Amino acid sequence: MGVERELVTLQARDGELHDALLHVDRRAARVRERATGRKTAIIHVHGIMGNFLVGTLRFFPGPLARAGYPTLVLETRMGNVGQLFGQAIFDDATMDIDAGWRWLRDRGFDHLVVTGYSSGATLATRFAATHPQSPIAGLVCLGNPWGLPQSLAARSQRWGAEPSYAQIVQRLQEAIGDDPDRPELDRLFVIERSRGPTRQPRDSEVYTYRTWWHSRGPEATAAMAYRQIGAVTAPILLVQGTADHVVHPEEAEALYAAARKGGNRDVELRWVEGADHFFSDREIVALDVVTTWLRSRA
Repeated sequence: MGVERELVTLQARDGELHDALLHVDRRAARVRERATGRKTAIIHVHGIMGNFLVGTLRFFPGPLARAGYPTLVLETRMGNVGQLFGQAIFDDATMDIDAGWRWLRDRGFDHLVVTGYSSGATLATRFAATHPQSPIAGLVCLGNPWGLPQSLAARSQRWGAEPSYAQIVQRLQEAIGDDPDRPELDRLFVIERSRGPTRQPRDSEVYTYRTWWHSRGPEATAAMAYRQIGAVTAPILLVQGTADHVVHPEEAEALYAAARKGGNRDVELRWVEGADHFFSDREIVALDVVTTWLRSRA
């Protein structure tokens, strides 16, 4: 017994196919169902690197399953090479979360907690804001940027990125012209010093102009969590590391204020002291924060 893992393929409403990995401890799930009267599952949305890499926080789903919460870790069109081959159109990716929820619902689950990490937290926020009809029992965000465009622009300025945010915007505005479908928009480009002070790959990011515009451009409102979180009516947990240099702590404070201003009175911001963006060496603390919150909400 213990945690079992099942690889599944999900089909979104537009026909896109993506893999997902279900983590489930069936005995723990039955115990929690008897205790709560709910059959609750979690959908977890990866960050920029995708499902099976560091971008999903690989320490996360197994312990949640052992706590009685089956967790479906999604791949979406935003992950892995989605930025490179034109599939990372941000708002379309909510259909991938919807596909995961429909798959869980067909298997008898009646309550959903949506969790996300980094850009996946932004996507989870967008889904929760635009799907109020779903039985969403909670939204959990780990390292959620204030807005993907704003966060990237701030990092670019901080590290002296090349090209700068303003230069990319100018290039795109000139390239788009009167034709938003021009093939030139699918050209790859690299932003050096986008995530840190060096020109090494770890501090760089790669996009096509089209995918950058739809997820990091100044008009990508769906990718701005602060524009979405005020419409989320479900309970919200924001988990933020105090040593995060990718998403700065003040972004979490601002999101908390925006959610409260939108009228949600069940919003909690929890700090993980000393944690970086990957929660390195703070995994147990982050998990304890999330599982404690889940037990009181789901």
